[in-house]
Amino acid sequence: MPLTIIEIDEVGPLYAPAGDAPVPAIMILHGAEGAGSGWSHRFAAILAAHGFGALPYAYGEGDVFGAGDIRDIDIGAISEAGHRLSTHPRVSALGLLGWSRGGELAMLLGALIGPDLPFRAIAAHAAADRVHSAFDAAGFRAGAPMETDNPDAARAWRLAGQDAALVPGTPITIDAYPGPVFLCVGEEDEVWDHHMTLALAKRLTDAGRPPDLWVAPGQGHAFDFETEPELWRRLTRFFSEHLGPPAA
Repeated sequence: MPLTIIEIDEVGPLYAPAGDAPVPAIMILHGAEGAGSGWSHRFAAILAAHGFGALPYAYGEGDVFGAGDIRDIDIGAISEAGHRLSTHPRVSALGLLGWSRGGELAMLLGALIGPDLPFRAIAAHAAADRVHSAFDAAGFRAGAPMETDNPDAARAWRLAGQDAALVPGTPITIDAYPGPVFLCVGEEDEVWDHHMTLALAKRLTDAGRPPDLWVAPGQGHAFDFETEPELWRRLTRFFSEHLGPPAA
């Protein structure tokens, strides 16, 4: 399928099937690898090849030479960017996909902004079930352990009026999000324990809204090339069901 890339001011590049017709679109939130690593752009191209619009949103620092810090990120600004994207003439409906730390961010958006989000459906790969501290890229490269649940550690996220909910170690109340949720993780994830994804799923199930859940046997943080196609099959099926059919 021929693709095009449309630059949307103050939001980012929208990968989409060529043409003028509106299509269901997905905002992608990268992990600690950073926006410049290219992974979220690869994901966007894959989704666009399946007939969706997809925008890799750069919320952290870093460039093509290395990841940057994730520190003091205003998650309200991401919701606002989503609202701008949702009004673009090529976008018929909007979803959200977060990967790793971006999955944690996606869960926080659903938990803390909830019904006011522009995202009709949220998917997260290897998401945390609780708030984690800031990511220090230089310290990580030097081998320093990352603080995770220390409430006095530097904050990764901020949102006006929600200071207490963003203290590291605080459970993420994804059950506050009223829309459909897709969760996936490798059963042998070496970065974020797959039990955190199971905890998120339990919160949604206990609230009477079980997620679309896939725990992939034998897979780590990044799936191997034999398993990855199944991930995209499940993701595109989820977004097709809740955003509408993609371009043929």
